[in-house]
Amino acid sequence: MHYKVKEILAKYINEFLYEVDSSLDSFNPQDVPLGYPKDKQYGHFSTTISFILAKRLRKSPNNIANDIAKFINQRYIHISDCYSISSLSNSIDHNNHLVFEEVVALNGYLNIKLSLIFFEHEINLKLSSPHDFAKGEEKNHKILLEYVSANPTGPLHIGHARGAVFGSALQRVGKHLGYDIIGEYYVNDAGSQIDMLALSVFNAVASILDLDLVEGEIYRGEYIDDIARAAILHFGEGYFTKDFQSIIIDIGLYAKDLMLNRIKSNLSAADIVFDSFVSEKSLYCKWQDTLDTLKSNGALDIRDGAIWLKSSLKNDEKDRVLVRDSGEPTYMAGDIIYHRDKFDRGFDSYINIWGADHHGYIARIKASIDFLGYDSDKLDILLAQMVNLLKAGKPYKMSKRAGNFILMEDIINDIGSDSLKFIFLSKALGTHLEFDVDVINKQDSSNPLFYINYANARIHTLLKKSDLSKDEILSSSIVDIYKLAKLDNIEELRDELVNLMVSALSFSYILRQSYEEKELHKICEYLKNLAKQLHVFYNSYKILQTPLEAQILKVFMLVSLSLSTGFSLLGIEIKTQM
Repeated sequence: MHYKVKEILAKYINEFLYEVDSSLDSFNPQDVPLGYPKDKQYGHFSTTISFILAKRLRKSPNNIANDIAKFINQRYIHISDCYSISSLSNSIDHNNHLVFEEVVALNGYLNIKLSLIFFEHEINLKLSSPHDFAKGEEKNHKILLEYVSANPTGPLHIGHARGAVFGSALQRVGKHLGYDIIGEYYVNDAGSQIDMLALSVFNAVASILDLDLVEGEIYRGEYIDDIARAAILHFGEGYFTKDFQSIIIDIGLYAKDLMLNRIKSNLSAADIVFDSFVSEKSLYCKWQDTLDTLKSNGALDIRDGAIWLKSSLKNDEKDRVLVRDSGEPTYMAGDIIYHRDKFDRGFDSYINIWGADHHGYIARIKASIDFLGYDSDKLDILLAQMVNLLKAGKPYKMSKRAGNFILMEDIINDIGSDSLKFIFLSKALGTHLEFDVDVINKQDSSNPLFYINYANARIHTLLKKSDLSKDEILSSSIVDIYKLAKLDNIEELRDELVNLMVSALSFSYILRQSYEEKELHKICEYLKNLAKQLHVFYNSYKILQTPLEAQILKVFMLVSLSLSTGFSLLGIEIKTQM
């Protein structure tokens, strides 16, 4: 609805500007600011376009607003002027009904009051094709979204889970809006961490079989013992009597595959499924070619026997070691090869979701992308801040199985995947998140998940209790609320019902804004506010067996559609009864 109003405003503001001065640049609909007036009695929407035009027209915003309001009010903008014929209801003569009931100038602002017939069309359009609600047109824009790159050396902990939940929801929302998004998991299976995993498993096996231990740093946690027992069954006890260096590769691969399967299982429990998994190790065959390309593009410097990336030339704070004096590539090498592989696949844009501890890597990776001849501006890197978990106000107990990490699977078992997702999505990704699992388990209004589900369940309960059929509700006219409201002297109910309808119709705008700004917590905030509005209305007015029963239930159906679609796109199942 927001975008339709922007489109209409842009059309008539441009006509106004053309009459004033045909040489003036026109406005695109997305450039027309649209908000809400502080006082709802002034209208449904408000725009500050007059302040933007003040310098261009060399007039005060107040005078410009008055002129535009007069211009639009004289134009009689009909519903049929703003929609395709195929989308219009046959039951309404749209040529005789206006979009704007009134446009009023006040202190430089333009306040817009929409007609009920406009709302009638919008609500009918949404309820007639619920599966298309808030969908965007195909953008012909391919995006590669990397949103988990956890080492396959241990189970997923809550730090990994936050990026996984956000990335999965971002992909779902983006697809709904018409983007072609591929979700990818980057498997860090190269380098010393896999050797360390192999040593950890070998020593656990040695402890079980009473063999000699091998010195070195190891991972700790009961999950290592689980892998060790599985390895004994897989390889046989005699296999581990061989020299460790001769079997380290096989043990590392076996352990990595077991952990990756466990990670996939953890993700699947939260309905997070990736389109592709890319192995870091499999890309190292491209390392020499990548290094040669960087060298030919003047990106490298040799100092003290090491190879340095001259990233300081590309806005990094200093140059970075790429190959140590021992000839061993640094951790950054794998990331550079991977990003070259990404850009070679020809996507229109790229999104990475990294942990906040990777902040220092952004400049150097973008520098390498530019040195390789690609456009690093096509890459957007989002950072997920840490999660602090409480239970009954105290720090959540760490898992011995994970070596003193809080496991994603433990939290899902404690509060459920839906609660985990809502909590993780309810705050901006770049802010620290602290929550108490006991709060999300409460069955009252302090639990936002319960509060939203309860609103939807209330709607479905009313629909079941009503004597009206679904067809009777859908065919009722929103326009009639004016007649009946005046007849029954319940203007306040009418106004609150219209406000509820405006809020429910705002979902499409919130969805697009949240995706474009990569701030999915705005969807959660919107759903909480819409649920609150529904609860307030429900508690304030009698609904069933009243003159406005059909109209109220029709608006409630729209509210349910907004709540349900919002939850679905966040990967959460909404309840219809509680």
